[in-house]
This record gives sequence, C-alpha cells and structure tokens, in this order.
Amino acid sequence: MQHYSRKLKISFATGLALLILGCSGLVSLELRESRKATEGKEWTTLGKNLQRQHFSSENISPPLDIVWKKNVKSVIADHPLAVGDYIFAPTKSGLLYMIDYETGTGIGSGKLGPSIANAPSIHNNVMYAGMSLGDKTLVGFDLERANQEMAEPYPHIYTSPLVLDDVIYFGTHNGVFFCVDKRSGDPVWRYETPAPIFSSPAMIENTLVFADHKGGVYALQAENGIVLWEQQLGGSLFSHPVLDDSTVYLGSTNGVFTAIDLTSGEQLWSYDSNGAIYSSPALYQNMLFFGNNGNQVIALHKETGEEIWRFETRGIVNTVPLPSPDYLYVTSWDRYLYVLNRFSGKLIFKFRLKRPAKSSPIIYRDYLIIHSANDQLLALANEKLITEMKENKR
Repeated sequence: MQHYSRKLKISFATGLALLILGCSGLVSLELRESRKATEGKEWTTLGKNLQRQHFSSENISPPLDIVWKKNVKSVIADHPLAVGDYIFAPTKSGLLYMIDYETGTGIGSGKLGPSIANAPSIHNNVMYAGMSLGDKTLVGFDLERANQEMAEPYPHIYTSPLVLDDVIYFGTHNGVFFCVDKRSGDPVWRYETPAPIFSSPAMIENTLVFADHKGGVYALQAENGIVLWEQQLGGSLFSHPVLDDSTVYLGSTNGVFTAIDLTSGEQLWSYDSNGAIYSSPALYQNMLFFGNNGNQVIALHKETGEEIWRFETRGIVNTVPLPSPDYLYVTSWDRYLYVLNRFSGKLIFKFRLKRPAKSSPIIYRDYLIIHSANDQLLALANEKLITEMKENKR
C-alpha cells in the first residue's frame, strides 16, 4: 500500500487551489481565540468525547422556537460539530458546510470527498474525515489555513476517526482496523477482523473498543493493537460502543442491548428491546438512552440493565438521543423532535420538522442544533430567550 501526503496552500481569496482539491468554497477560519470560551463544551468528535457518551451538561428548556435556519442538503453524518464561533455540517454526500453560530450565516461550503459515512473529528483545528467511496479515503483539512493536510489511500472507511495526540484510529469496510500516524499517514499497526467494521471506536485510557458487522466486539491496547479480549454478540453491530470507567455498552440489530465488563470482556447483563437497534446509546450519570426500529426510545439503568421507561414514537428511532440534566431530546423518522423528562420519559414538548431527522441533535451554548434530512439545519432556543434577543436588537 502506497501512501502520500499532499499539501497545497489555499488563501482566503484564491479559489484555484480549492478547485484542485475539490474543496471549492471552504475558507480559512479564526478558531484559536474563540475556542477558549467554550473549552470542554465543544462537539469536536463523535459523541462529544472519546467515550462517545453524547450528553449535554446544560438544558435548553422548552418551549422551543427557531433562532435561525440554513439550507443543508443531504444528511449530516451522525450529528453537527461545533467549535468556537462555528457550526460544521459534514454531510454523507461529502460536503462540508461552515456556519456562523450566532446568525446561521453560511461562511463557506465545499467538497471534502465523495462520501462521508460517519462524523469527522476535529483535532488541533484540523478536521479528519473517512471516505466510504473513492481512492483517497483518509482526509485531513486544516480549518484555520484552509489547507488540505492529508489525503491517504486506505480501504473504504465507514467509521468516525478517533484522533489522539499523534495517531488516528479507524475501521474499514474490508474488516481491518488501523492505527495511523497523523503526520505521515502511514500505518502504525493494524488488526484484522472477519467482517466489515461499521462500528466507530471508543476509547478510555489505553483501551480501544469497537465492533464488526458479524457481532464481534474487540478491546485492544491503543499503543500497539494487542488484543485484550474479544466477545461475540448476536446480530450485526452498527451501534458504536459507549464507555464508562468499567463498562462497554452497545446494541445490536437483533434488538438486544448489552453491557460488557471493560476489563475482562465478560457480559454483565443484556436487555431485549424487541426492535432492531441501529441507534448508538447515550450515557448520562446512571442512565442509558437508545432508540430502536420498533419506534421506541428506551431508558435503562446502567448498572443493572433494568428498564426505567419506554416512550413510543410513530417512526424509527436510529439517531442518538441527547440527555441533559433534566431533559432528553430525541428525533424520529415521524418528523418530530421530542423533548422528554429524562427521569420519567414523559413528553414535555415536541417540535414538527419539515422532513425526518436522520442525524442526532446537539446542544451548543444557548442553542439546540438539529438537521432535517435534505432540508435545513435549525438552531432552536427557549422562546423567552429568543424574545429577549429580539428586544436587545431594537
């Protein structure tokens, strides 16, 4: 396998180099100073952190209304990303939209590659994305300099890159899991599984966990790829694992949600949801939340797997629910955003979208950011806050 690294300087005013890179319209951004104000609250990777827990430490209290909306076609891969004063919408068609957080104004957009299956990761102001089509499947784009840092040939990538220090971890369609040097793009180590890898890796300390399409779950040492344990579950695994200090949580297309001991690989408990699980779970405090193809949102106790509550929608739920201190925000193919009481599952508020939401919502600063497929990216906020904002502009 041959690898190369290509760097072309792209100025704000010059479109020619961007056209060569296939990224016409992407511009340099000022990120470093604006990042300081929201450190720890940014969405720079799948699930917000390396454990993929996907939660917000702040509420956006209903009733909600629209602050701004921006046309974003295709489907956002997993969920939007947010850094400093910017919202990023990477789509499955390979387009990246750059949007001003305050106003929803489009700053730039361009093609990162032919197809993005899962959310990119932003590390040190470089966005790393895996491509599920094409020859150059591992791409790095410097957001500050509008400069393509990396374009490397690997098998098609259907997982979200996990970036740590000087390396990138990802799984591929041919069943090989890679650790790659971030600067050179060369492999550091690789691990082969018997099936395609659609389940993105999660990490805690020196342990990486991911799954393959035939139900295999793997824990590897991050530094060298040595196997710590393997576990075989039923069904196919598209759900990415979510980790806490001692446990791995994930669901399967056979409808079973499983907890696995992080150290030994032993199954601790399982729960049959009676619906195929494509949704990855969210973890907040002692509660797990996930959706299924039985049109349900389910909350479990993380220690025992005991069902706490179950909420029925009128459509498939294959996006990740977003828990906050008091609420759970979840989308369904029935075109609604639901705001539930996190503890009881009681419906508090629902918001009608023009089209189904096939990516997950995030909370960033004062806004809940949500995308309706092939339509619009919306920023929602509390109605009282919106009124105050309008009055301050007078």
